[in-house]
Amino acid sequence: MTITDIATEAGVSIATVSRFLNNGPVKDATKKKLEEVILRMNYLPESSARRITNSKTSAPSYAVISHSLSNLYSSEFVEGVSNLFSEQNALCYTLCCTNIEEEYRGLLDVVSRGFAGAILHDLAEGVALIELYNRLCRKLPLVIVHSFPADLDCNSITVNQEKGMKDAMAYLLGLGHRKIAYVAGEAGYSFKLKEKIWQEELEKIGLPPQKQDSIKAANTDFISGIDTSRREVLKYFENGNRPTAIFTANDIMALGTLAALNELGLRVPDDISLMSHDNTMFAKTYNLTCIDMKIKSVGIAAVDLLEYAVHGSDSTPRHITISPELVIRTSCKAI
Repeated sequence: MTITDIATEAGVSIATVSRFLNNGPVKDATKKKLEEVILRMNYLPESSARRITNSKTSAPSYAVISHSLSNLYSSEFVEGVSNLFSEQNALCYTLCCTNIEEEYRGLLDVVSRGFAGAILHDLAEGVALIELYNRLCRKLPLVIVHSFPADLDCNSITVNQEKGMKDAMAYLLGLGHRKIAYVAGEAGYSFKLKEKIWQEELEKIGLPPQKQDSIKAANTDFISGIDTSRREVLKYFENGNRPTAIFTANDIMALGTLAALNELGLRVPDDISLMSHDNTMFAKTYNLTCIDMKIKSVGIAAVDLLEYAVHGSDSTPRHITISPELVIRTSCKAI
């Protein structure tokens, strides 16, 4: 596929497509049309026309793309990877892409700038672009850190979130909790996976959760998710629900839940147990029992895999699965 194909499909000139791909002046209506066509056709530029590096430095440059730097889960990963590259005297550039359109433009930019390699971390719309990732890794050494099931042609790392959620439920059930609320985002594979296991584990003991016990909040991968989670948890309690424990699908939501419980005058863990997922600095600061997503270990593995992809003699992609760990602190108690 060439820019001629894109121009024909969009009904514009080749020069217009070229300007768009190189961030030149293009009318807003035309830009919107080209974005839709390029995204739909999964187009990738055939050559690396621009370079981040120049004659003044020989340091290799790598890109890290993530979808939320206000979520410590992402920012702690990006910072750790950047430090590892720095130790290797390499440069690390970070792109934050909050939706599928930004993600696609970011990937185009990474290819065209001629980075030595790239790490894609927990992208917001990963499932939608699997075909694109498989094409991209043939043009650029690539490592994808993801949570969705996929047959990827490139190096990848996943954390076994199914095991983590089963460990979380086993711990809460072992403490005697039977009325366990689940707080999560409105969409996303990992949120749905955790909810499925939450429901199944309660069904196994003959106490299937009620529909209202699954509390959904918006923007839960971003700092604004603290307030949206707080509001939804308050509504849940205002409707007369009284769980003995709450599990939140990330630490952003745990902070929102804590704020709601404080407003209600409920103490953790004396009045209600609270458990979280990710184990960012938020969880450590508030002494939350949680599932540790091994952010540091994943970062080390990602950099090692990228080094293999850039310099290794074997082109066969490697796929690594990391097991999460239950970290017990003071936010849960036995019934």
